[in-house]
Amino acid sequence: MHSTNKKIIVIGGGIGGSATALALHRKGFEPVVYERVKELKEVGAGIALWANATHVLKNLDLLEEAKKVGVITTNYQFNSQNGKELINISVDSFELPVIGIHRHDLHKLLWRKLPEKQLILGETFERFSCSENKVCAHFASSITAEGDALIGADGLRSKVRTELFGEQLPIYRNFTTWRGLTSHIPNTYLSGYIREFLGRGKGFGFMMLGKGCMYWYAAALAPENQPDDPIGRKKELENMFQDWFYSIPELITATEETDIIKTNLYDRVPTLPWSKQNITLLGDAAHPTLPTLGQGACMALEDALIVTKCLLEHPEPTVAFQQYESQRFSRTKLIVEQSLRSGRMGQLAHPIAVKLRETLMKLMKPAIIDSFKSLHAYRA
Repeated sequence: MHSTNKKIIVIGGGIGGSATALALHRKGFEPVVYERVKELKEVGAGIALWANATHVLKNLDLLEEAKKVGVITTNYQFNSQNGKELINISVDSFELPVIGIHRHDLHKLLWRKLPEKQLILGETFERFSCSENKVCAHFASSITAEGDALIGADGLRSKVRTELFGEQLPIYRNFTTWRGLTSHIPNTYLSGYIREFLGRGKGFGFMMLGKGCMYWYAAALAPENQPDDPIGRKKELENMFQDWFYSIPELITATEETDIIKTNLYDRVPTLPWSKQNITLLGDAAHPTLPTLGQGACMALEDALIVTKCLLEHPEPTVAFQQYESQRFSRTKLIVEQSLRSGRMGQLAHPIAVKLRETLMKLMKPAIIDSFKSLHAYRA
């Protein structure tokens, strides 16, 4: 163990960056988060925090608060597009709960625990420079910040990553997703359930978050950056899912157009390094993944704990970041690759292929359940 009064610059105030800053702060480091948005608004939609992520919240003394603003999830149910159950997986067998929570509510829990001076808004990172054992971050406003180390937690199109390794575009995986929030709760909602429906090149799921909010998500094969249909996102989705399980068009209809978010889905082929000297990457900046396993935010939370432990154990950030990479790479690589395989299964569009997928899922139920358990049993 060594002195922890090192200043750590964190670029990006999302879930990964905020959790990292909080974990570092609690261990005596001096983290400062620089976030480009000028105001912490209610953005995003819902996420599931599996047991591997709620373990991190417990370590940050946030679990009880998260349970109050979220909803405990007990089951993950896969169905055909007509609502016929394929697999029903119990996810409440661990010592820690699974929580459905609004992304903004999780952000607020993390931000609230950070001293105000350690979260600086409205600063867009442009580049870094290094001098001896220090790193200096340069921002668009012309301010600079010097620290002992820098962590890039600035998302899929990370500027820190580009500065480290050059321009490397993420890979579009032929899927677009829509996410919505509504106060309408369909009568088919099963308490504690995530219900997911798989069809021909499309999928739909819904779950409860806290504060009486229902979160739903849809995905479909689509060209990259396909513009919205002139009829609007809501009407387009109503048409796309009109012949699906009846609660699905019902949820879309109950959602305001302005509450529907559209996003293209990308990942990267898992590779090392993530670091150079006293600079490293974290979360989507290091290992972006498809959302098919619901592990993107969970992996960022895991990263936060591990990078903090490595910095505690090694006085030199360069060595600490090498250890962080070696501890995290195989885990994140597994999830990125598994998420991609799951996404490709969801892309099946021919009726015979879809029917075979349904049969295979039923036959492989024990293996699928074991896979879920092994992913969620990990403790950072």
